[in-house]
Amino acid sequence: MTCIDVPTNFNWNSDENPIAPMPAAIAAEPPPEAVARTVLLSECLRDGLQGVPRYPSTELMVRYLHLLDDFGIRQATVGIYPGNADSLDSAMKELLARMRDEVPSIVPTVLSLCTDDSLKWTAECRQIHPALESLVFMGTAPSRRLAQGWGIGFVLDKLGTYIRRTTELGIPVIAGTEHTTQTCPEEVRAILNAQVAAGAYCIALADTIGVIRPLGTYRLVSFVREELAAMGTPEVRLDWHGHRDTGNALANAMAAISAGIDRVHVVSRGVGERSGNAALEEVVLNLAAIQQEAGLPVPWKLDRLLELISFYQDMVGVPTPEHGVLGRRYSHTSSGIHADAILKAHGLADNARADQDFVLETKLREMARTVYSAVDPATIGGVQSVGVSPWSGHSTVKLAYLNSGRDPRELTPVLIERVLARANELGRELTPADLEACYREGKAIHEVQ
Repeated sequence: MTCIDVPTNFNWNSDENPIAPMPAAIAAEPPPEAVARTVLLSECLRDGLQGVPRYPSTELMVRYLHLLDDFGIRQATVGIYPGNADSLDSAMKELLARMRDEVPSIVPTVLSLCTDDSLKWTAECRQIHPALESLVFMGTAPSRRLAQGWGIGFVLDKLGTYIRRTTELGIPVIAGTEHTTQTCPEEVRAILNAQVAAGAYCIALADTIGVIRPLGTYRLVSFVREELAAMGTPEVRLDWHGHRDTGNALANAMAAISAGIDRVHVVSRGVGERSGNAALEEVVLNLAAIQQEAGLPVPWKLDRLLELISFYQDMVGVPTPEHGVLGRRYSHTSSGIHADAILKAHGLADNARADQDFVLETKLREMARTVYSAVDPATIGGVQSVGVSPWSGHSTVKLAYLNSGRDPRELTPVLIERVLARANELGRELTPADLEACYREGKAIHEVQ
């Protein structure tokens, strides 16, 4: 019987260590000036594709890259060394060629293992796209090293060797470690020294399995920033790559920015392996709000946000979630008390328009869209929606009628009651087709009478 001494991974959330003390406090959110410096990198066409039922066509991925470019994201990871997967290799190289010719403003990154074959593949990719960068990485947590049969010396040698060989080819290197959030401070320090000495211009810190919390994130990033300063290389940039396994991806991204991260990796709809990646829409909405509230320009075209994430989910075959940030019901209500407030806000806007006070009307229309929604659908390319259900009232029916492009003053009390009765009879929210049928029936009855 073989006895294996299984090592313990370091826990940045709670494990004490004298060279990386626990912070006394962490910022609740990053300051506007830190947010303004933060860049987003799309992992939609690399890590995101590990969590989908089908690999999209090159044509669709190029169309998505055009949407990313138009939205304001200029950096994207688009591949990883595929080993013997020839079809995947061809797809990634075709995508790089199309990016070079059709979306030259987006800088592509590919992931490279610390092997000769992976380095050769990366060089082939660079020949296709001259602006390509490489993220050279290895797993570093004690449990990962045990599983792979690696010692820390082996990891340091491999990282140093392949980062150096990649930079000697003229390829900018982002040096990464899988399981950074489970690697102890002493080893993170040794890894940083090896990565920087070999020529990496950027260090990627990865919460590969989504285990860290905001306190641990802040602690890790702060430690790395301090180490880079002590090494005399404060100019080295930092990336944060986070997952959603315990629901902390957004909070961790915010904590990472507070502590000095330069770039955050995101995926539309948070798609990815297991529970997924940090969601592009969640990060964008929060960072944009911080900048807007500080009077700073927002670098993304928010009115294209819904189009962007909707295209992505359709491309990869992931359904729109009912709930969650920008889920199907993000600006939807069927509640009577909510609909009443929205309808009355529209009434106030109508009065302002009648008085030709168009500035006030605009403010009131916005209030109508946000009185029961944190996200104004008009700002992200969406629309407010209303349904009629067993918990609806007269105002809900009128608001649903208004949202269909009609004048709710046309509704008779009898028709309103018929719509509500239908919802109660079915015991569910009426579909748009149900509502249209009720409107037609009510109109027909009224004409007969």
